[in-house]
Amino acid sequence: MPPAALITGVATGIGRAVALALAAKGHNLTLLDLDENGMNQTAGLVRSSHPGVEVVTQKVDVTSTPAQEAAFSRHMTKFGRLDVAFLNAGIGERGHVLDPGTPQAGGWQLTLDVDLTAVIVGIRCASIHMESTGGTIISVASAGGLFPMPAAPVYASSKAGVVHFTRSIAQGLSKKGIRAMALCPEYVDTPLIRSVIENNPSHAVRLLGSLDIKLLQPDYVADVVIQMLDPKYPGGTCMRIRQTGELEFPTFPHPGKGKPGSGTPVPGSTTSSTAVRGLPTSPGQAAAVGAAQRAYQAALTAWAVANPPTTYQKIQVHTLSSRFQDATRLVQVPLGPGLSAPAGALLLRRVAVGINASDINYTAGRYYGSTQAAASKLPFDAGFESVSVVAAVGEGAKGFKVGDPVATLTYDGFSEWGVVPARQALPVPRATPDIVALLTSGLTASIALEVAGQLKSGDTLLVTAAAGGTGQFAVQLGKLAGCHVIATCGGPDKARMLKALGADRVVDYKTEKLKDVLKKEYPKGVDVVYESVGGDMFSAAVDALAPRGRLIVIGMMGSYAEGWPASNHPGLAEKLLWKSAAVVGFFLLRYPHHFRPHLQRLIQLLDAGKLQVSIDPVKFVGISSVPAAVERLYSGASVGKVVVQLANDVPLPPRQQQAGGAPASRL
Repeated sequence: MPPAALITGVATGIGRAVALALAAKGHNLTLLDLDENGMNQTAGLVRSSHPGVEVVTQKVDVTSTPAQEAAFSRHMTKFGRLDVAFLNAGIGERGHVLDPGTPQAGGWQLTLDVDLTAVIVGIRCASIHMESTGGTIISVASAGGLFPMPAAPVYASSKAGVVHFTRSIAQGLSKKGIRAMALCPEYVDTPLIRSVIENNPSHAVRLLGSLDIKLLQPDYVADVVIQMLDPKYPGGTCMRIRQTGELEFPTFPHPGKGKPGSGTPVPGSTTSSTAVRGLPTSPGQAAAVGAAQRAYQAALTAWAVANPPTTYQKIQVHTLSSRFQDATRLVQVPLGPGLSAPAGALLLRRVAVGINASDINYTAGRYYGSTQAAASKLPFDAGFESVSVVAAVGEGAKGFKVGDPVATLTYDGFSEWGVVPARQALPVPRATPDIVALLTSGLTASIALEVAGQLKSGDTLLVTAAAGGTGQFAVQLGKLAGCHVIATCGGPDKARMLKALGADRVVDYKTEKLKDVLKKEYPKGVDVVYESVGGDMFSAAVDALAPRGRLIVIGMMGSYAEGWPASNHPGLAEKLLWKSAAVVGFFLLRYPHHFRPHLQRLIQLLDAGKLQVSIDPVKFVGISSVPAAVERLYSGASVGKVVVQLANDVPLPPRQQQAGGAPASRL
């Protein structure tokens, strides 16, 4: 029987992110909220992303004790078990309590009822239904429960009550196998916070301290929640998520035991934006990791603004051609005056860029709708992905500061410096080549398999060109999802890499025919195909589809250099019809709203040691080496992601400093 979870406050923000995260872990869900529209939207996202998960929704006012009790009972009737209760329902301050015009009923009393009393009722209900089986109860208490909030005293006292109620009952519940914990994030990017910032800036400044604050992302908070499900976190854990992403575990004095301020520490972690490999096991160790991360940030800040040139180099397309070297020129453009960025934008000093098969489609003008449209844009910039460091922040560009490492997915990545709208920049924990590999290549695999392919545990997954930049991630994500993975490649070096990544069956097309292997060894067919080659490889994959199979077309690399002639697959519709199968096209830039959460998950998997990044061993340095790097990709000899390092003197993150500068993720 699958695990089951009940979540309150699911209409937006943290509750929605946690629902998706628990569904990804195979939990059936009961979703509770007073906002029925938002709740149903969350349920729809869960069902579309994880079709094997059962989802029940109930419109519930958590301030009604009978309504909460009935909701928990209905959950048990439906699923027969309660493994996780995530109590997230909450509201903000309803007028200042000392203002004579603020009513008690419907005003500050409602904040107490929702943010404290309803949580106590929820913990009580959950503990009753977990009594015989055990389980985990996580209450969202907010960092506002740990420090004074003059702008929101009732909210702060309610959240403080949640913290201390949870810690006070944790010992008794632990004896029954129930872990009760409190989650205390600082300011999270939720509709509530955004509304305050946009509609009442002066109050937002009093509440947040600044309008330039970098808000935590709900998906990151959800990742922390998933970490807290690990039994290493005992009942009574109070998890504070700092605005920097660092995790802290406040300790509290216990009457009559030890000196004031003493307490029992719990396992901890400090991180800039994701969980790091090898969690620190003590507050002291966590502090050391935090200090190293702050030193890295300071070094990046100094590097980003050191000795700025008056001009810089970038690659521009001057002639439409699928031969990259013929189509492009290296041009010199002015940087100054000074380091500045336009309003709402960031000036970036680029560190590394990635090479993709579709780079030659772009230089040939194939993404402009017509040759005439592309020709009218000449000359234009090129390069789909990069990692950079912020060198200047334009007026009104919120959430970034000089020295922040960022990733971009734009059309001007092949450039030593660049200006991008702040809304297009993706925060990342470090500016390193492994992050570049996670962008176009990693995001394509992650989003395509989940959204377009609807991949689920137990599926048989075929990945073509599996030793390439994106194929390597499709193989690993398939294995992490519980699938049997067939991987194609050309040559023994690539085959060895794929076996090391966990592929169940590697097909070297230079020594075996894929069609014959699939027909003989997989007579029932394959459920999902991740296809990037085209031609005969596409035809073999279509023929091997199982009933209701899904083939995702992410590219046709085999025909790009020939001008991308139209495909010809007679009988395709008939083959799909009788199998009820589907061929789905996937173009990454159609899914921008998925970029941030999927990138955060990929980085977390990488830093937890669950995902490897293979970077091609041939090293390319400097913007002038980009054409040679493109040639390397199309030679068929590259193994893994082809990356060009634009700057050699960029500071290394703490883990790579300890490893002598070698990328820990390179196979």
